[in-house]
Amino acid sequence: MNKAMRRLASGFMAVVSVSGVLIGSAASASAMGKDGTLDADEFGLFYYAGRSGCVFDLYGEDRNFSDDKFKGSCTGSGFLVNDNTESYRNRDAYAWKVATDKDLDGNVGEIPSKYEGNASATFKNKISSSTYTLHP
Repeated sequence: MNKAMRRLASGFMAVVSVSGVLIGSAASASAMGKDGTLDADEFGLFYYAGRSGCVFDLYGEDRNFSDDKFKGSCTGSGFLVNDNTESYRNRDAYAWKVATDKDLDGNVGEIPSKYEGNASATFKNKISSSTYTLHP
């Protein structure tokens, strides 16, 4: 192989290598939320009151909980999240909205940044969708 072809081949391998690193980074970034662990900058809905049992942790909006299940080795694991949450904790810098129907329909409430508590009678075991707001 001549010198020009070796340079071209090594340059191609470098591009492939960098692409692999970038793809690996994107995969780990997309894994944020919905892993059963409430991290900083996430909003969590808990299976039981008092922020106990499994947590459904969100980093981005989810407009329909009907296909989401609680994860982990905790009470509620494997159960559907839809209409099955009793408390919440907002560890995000932004407020979050929750709604009793999919697509943020029905009764809608807002949970301020860094706030936690038990769902009111209007929302207890009735939350079906959620999104973050653009204000803290």
